[in-house]
Amino acid sequence: MKPKKLFHRNFSLMIIGQIISLFGNAILRFALSMYVLDLTGSAAAFGTILAMIPTVLLSPVGGIIADRINRRNIMVALDFTTAGLIAVFTLLFTVSDSLWIIGLLMVLLSVIQSFYQPSVQASIPALTADENLMKANSVVIQVNALANLVGPVLGGFLYGFFGLMPILIASGLCFFTSAVMEIFLHIPF
Repeated sequence: MKPKKLFHRNFSLMIIGQIISLFGNAILRFALSMYVLDLTGSAAAFGTILAMIPTVLLSPVGGIIADRINRRNIMVALDFTTAGLIAVFTLLFTVSDSLWIIGLLMVLLSVIQSFYQPSVQASIPALTADENLMKANSVVIQVNALANLVGPVLGGFLYGFFGLMPILIASGLCFFTSAVMEIFLHIPF
């Protein structure tokens, strides 16, 4: 009996969407925090903006929702929502660079992340043969770990060279692209 492939169409689409979403989220949140540090010069404001309290508090709720609602729809909706939030924020940002607008976006990005990641985790058994379940979990966890490690480094690097506005535009386009790509994802429900 021939073993089933780990990286088939649906699993690959989910991983690519996860890479775009997680790295985009990490890069954007760190770049926003760096902007706040530049704007205020306050390490306390930088740390407050960077805090991920909503993610910690809402992840269990995200897991419950991921068990009850179509996971693909959750991922698509959250990526479209993130793209829309970034577009609105970019427009507001051109008018005013107020800290409360940045803080609100950071909280909303954390809330979205707390619902997105449980949806990805809950999709793994539906997309993977039993023999590849450990490998699939490893890939998803590795992408998450790399995004949390490398994302802030890339965010700082990109912010230092290009500033915040190009990062906002690129992030919005990436989340929109990810959402469109995830529309073609089929996760049995």
